[in-house]
Amino acid sequence: RCTPRGAASFDVHATPAVTVHVIHSPATRPTLDARWPLDPDIEVVVTIGVTSRAVDDNQVRISYYGRDGNEVAVAWLYLTCVEVSLDTDVTRSGRVKSRGKDKDKDKDKDKDKDKDKDKDKAKWTWGRDGRGAILLVNCDRDSPGAGGTDSGQADIRTPADLQDMSVMLLRTQGPSAVFAEYPVVLHVPEADADKVRVFHAARSPAWLPAAGRDPGSQVARPVGQRPSPLNGRIPGSSAPKIREGIPTPAPAWQNSPGTPIFTDTVVFRVAPWIMTPNTQPPLEVFVCSIKQGLDSNEAFLAGLRALLRKANCKLTVCSELDSRGDRWIQDELEFGYVEAPHKSFPVVFDSPRNRGLKDFAFKKILGPDFGYVTREPPGKSVTSLDSFGNLDVSPPVTVRGKEYPLGRILIGSPLPWASGRRMSRAVRDFLYAQQVQAPLEVYSEWLSVGHVDEFLTFVPAPDRKGFRLLLASPNACFKLFREKQQQGHGEATQFVG
Repeated sequence: RCTPRGAASFDVHATPAVTVHVIHSPATRPTLDARWPLDPDIEVVVTIGVTSRAVDDNQVRISYYGRDGNEVAVAWLYLTCVEVSLDTDVTRSGRVKSRGKDKDKDKDKDKDKDKDKDKDKAKWTWGRDGRGAILLVNCDRDSPGAGGTDSGQADIRTPADLQDMSVMLLRTQGPSAVFAEYPVVLHVPEADADKVRVFHAARSPAWLPAAGRDPGSQVARPVGQRPSPLNGRIPGSSAPKIREGIPTPAPAWQNSPGTPIFTDTVVFRVAPWIMTPNTQPPLEVFVCSIKQGLDSNEAFLAGLRALLRKANCKLTVCSELDSRGDRWIQDELEFGYVEAPHKSFPVVFDSPRNRGLKDFAFKKILGPDFGYVTREPPGKSVTSLDSFGNLDVSPPVTVRGKEYPLGRILIGSPLPWASGRRMSRAVRDFLYAQQVQAPLEVYSEWLSVGHVDEFLTFVPAPDRKGFRLLLASPNACFKLFREKQQQGHGEATQFVG
């Protein structure tokens, strides 16, 4: 647009920090004095690899020449190079890599490779070699006196709570005067604002909310100041869930002071809840104490205590006051864990059966580095199949060549084409949304209670796959009763007392 009339050629000169690239067709050649013809197929690209120390400290001079070779005009391009980057633990190493010079020479070999991979930080991939930042659900309770989980708190109350969060660094370099005209805005898309929050470090030890929770929330640096590095901590507010429809994210510039000239995007995925199989060595056993009359389980507790002493395993006994007479603790809760590169902690999943033990997990298990999650179906419409005796998980397996390194979740259900009780959609959707343990529904509706733990369980074994599936046989049981009947024991009472 600025080419003067009568110009036929041009040349380009720049200050040392600027690199000039002239893109042209193979047929186009510069003249002996390094001048280029003014052809439509020529494009001039300039790049800078050094951050500016002052505004307009880099220049590009374009000289235009007439057909007689005389200079007819000069155009100047003034450049200011500013670096802005948003960085997370995309490599899943447990730390955010520095962009400064690496003192370790061995790491220099992978510098170019990492630089290329960093361009994909807006993408997220599964697997051992996958890339992308991971968030833990901040569902434990590190904050003393908090009524619920830490994710429900509006601020960060303890240093321990910071360790549950993932680090994000906003780095900027360049002259302060640039940011008088161009503020930096941090934005969480509206579709995700209820799932993630960003806190930034203020004066130690305060951490202030920066973005999230409120749709479209953002932080803009004060006009006229160059942003110092923003050390962000990001907690997940909710576990993965199945979306009925994925809304289009709001544009990054929505509600911002102006139109963006540059954006940098990072993507997180919330760590899934992973259920642990009972072939793992036990760390702690929870059991209910029942002392009333014939229903007393004191003999069972005595045997269990002796067994757990041999296993060097902690025993936690739920009193009748806490259980309100509900002995079926296996039906009430299930244990699993969440894991990110920098940390992991156990999480108890509380079923919606809501009988006498409904408050036990929340009141007695939730605490520092022990999370809590639950799913309640709308209308409180639960059936026996919503109890977690109807939930199991296999050890790691390979099925028809496909590996399940964390095992597969087993859910008791009716036959696919039949009507009947089913685990509520709220719980099933939660389990399917975690993805890493690919749930498998097995037929259990033939039972009165209908739980998978009534007819199958996994136990460790020293050979082959390292475990066995113990499967109950109604036919074998019926045959045994027939034998006892024929032996004259047909009137015997089972489970006397």
